[in-house]
Amino acid sequence: MAEHNIYFDSTYRLRVVEEDKFKDTERLSEECSNFNTKMAQFQETVQRLVEGMHKHASKIEVAKLKALGQRNRVESEKEVRKIKSAEIQSLINEKKATLERLQQQHESLKKVDQEQKAIIERLGNNEA
Repeated sequence: MAEHNIYFDSTYRLRVVEEDKFKDTERLSEECSNFNTKMAQFQETVQRLVEGMHKHASKIEVAKLKALGQRNRVESEKEVRKIKSAEIQSLINEKKATLERLQQQHESLKKVDQEQKAIIERLGNNEA
């Protein structure tokens, strides 16, 4: 049969374990409780940190999407401006061509006017 030892502590209480080992066991139990408490606090802190990081990640994602939208809008605005610029340049060229044609027509009409005046003057001189 197994032998069981029985001990007396400093207050003369009966113990199954030696008093030093009992105190060590109690101290270890207290340290374990403290460790568990600290671990729970640590897990709580980590959980709050992770939640905060998720919130910031969401905000960053929203800001990133806004920035992408702005960039796309700027790029499309560049294209729109290029197209408008080409349209305006085409209109300018068209107006220049019309101006040149009208100036030539004006010069031609001035020539005709001068010729007609010359003819009228000659006819007026011949009648006199």
